[in-house]
Amino acid sequence: MSTNANLSLHCPRTIASEMETFLSDVVHEHGLSTNTITSYRCDLRTAAAMIEAPLEAITADDIKQFFASRNEQPGTTNRRIASLGRFFRWAVKQGLALHNPVEQVNSRYHTEHRPQPIASEAERRALDSAIANSSQPYRLIFILLREIGIRTDEVLNLNVGDVILEPGREVLLVQDSKSGTKRMVVLTPDVMPRSLRGLRSWMREMAEALPPETPLFRSSRGNRASYDTLHRRWVQVCKQAHLVDIEDGREVPRYTLHHLRHTAAAELIAFYPEQVVRRILGHRDPRSTRRYAEIVHAHQLGGSTQEEAQREQQAS
Repeated sequence: MSTNANLSLHCPRTIASEMETFLSDVVHEHGLSTNTITSYRCDLRTAAAMIEAPLEAITADDIKQFFASRNEQPGTTNRRIASLGRFFRWAVKQGLALHNPVEQVNSRYHTEHRPQPIASEAERRALDSAIANSSQPYRLIFILLREIGIRTDEVLNLNVGDVILEPGREVLLVQDSKSGTKRMVVLTPDVMPRSLRGLRSWMREMAEALPPETPLFRSSRGNRASYDTLHRRWVQVCKQAHLVDIEDGREVPRYTLHHLRHTAAAELIAFYPEQVVRRILGHRDPRSTRRYAEIVHAHQLGGSTQEEAQREQQAS
């Protein structure tokens, strides 16, 4: 029997009807985090509300019209494309669809990755205040992300032996999540004071002599702190800072944990040469670091231009 005949024998399968089966399958096969599954569910539910046709009848034009009707930021659009693309690849594999219509729209929505530091000083202060009110160990994790700019998984993978706080030699040995090698991040009191204070206090609180391979940040059950728990705490931080938006009827943090890395990088580039910031952040490509310098430079020029305009207005 042909594939077309197989497709016609069952009741129409739609995005809505197959969404939970898809999510269950990807969790079983790939062990995705709760946060990733929540993101998939949100994207698929949004698409299902507008695209009600059977899976085998959905075309690339249907997908394009869906995105055009949303009028969303490029980052959100690209995320939804990734979610729908994975869903339709699964549907084709299951024999529920003949092709993946998303393949024809991916390149049209591609945007160059650009750093996105938190530009508003008031929002940065609100986040810093909310972070300071968080409970440990998450308070210190957020501080390291916010002030040093290392990646989330790099912080969570830190061990006790990776923290060196000898006078004049305060460093973190960070396992680079991209290369797998370790890099040394020097902690300076002028640029990273909260990280230094927090780490010293945290190491004192541990008290007992722990093996070097002991996770630096552990859950209440003694396991290494997980990303899922960290993300839940981050949602609470954003709510306390009043930095949440309503998306599809639910509260969504305005900023992700990765925004902390971008923000830290933009601040570090104002104090250190590019090559130093590149080592701190673990960038393999110097152009990745240079983008932050360009952002800071553009912001400084914009500020100068605005001040000159104000002076000219006052003079006139």
